[in-house]
Amino acid sequence: MKACYSSSNSVGKKSGRGVLNNIINKLSIELHIPGYQFCGPGTRLEERLVQGNRGINPLDAACREHDIAYANNKDLSQRHAADKILAKRGNERVTGKDARWGERLAAAASWGEMNVKRKLGMGIQRT
Repeated sequence: MKACYSSSNSVGKKSGRGVLNNIINKLSIELHIPGYQFCGPGTRLEERLVQGNRGINPLDAACREHDIAYANNKDLSQRHAADKILAKRGNERVTGKDARWGERLAAAASWGEMNVKRKLGMGIQRT
């Protein structure tokens, strides 16, 4: 269930910078869903990858792929594609027969957050 993301950046495209992203990037703590390794803002991705963290369940693994996509892509359209993939994976975990109650709740929150984020165009740099 791996997602492939391009790491190319294009000149002249909107970047994933803005007030919200700047705040998230400056967090001194990780604001994950309790017990999760990747789901939530402020993930110290490099540290977690070095430690070998892969995610505690399929949703957390999808959040890991999302974090990797954000680290590799500054282009807003690529980040929105990553948001769309995470929303899809979240929806799959909400209805997954093997998903436990806690994962379903976290997945519903992730699904909603990614959809709202894309629809509001969060990450667009205002000039």
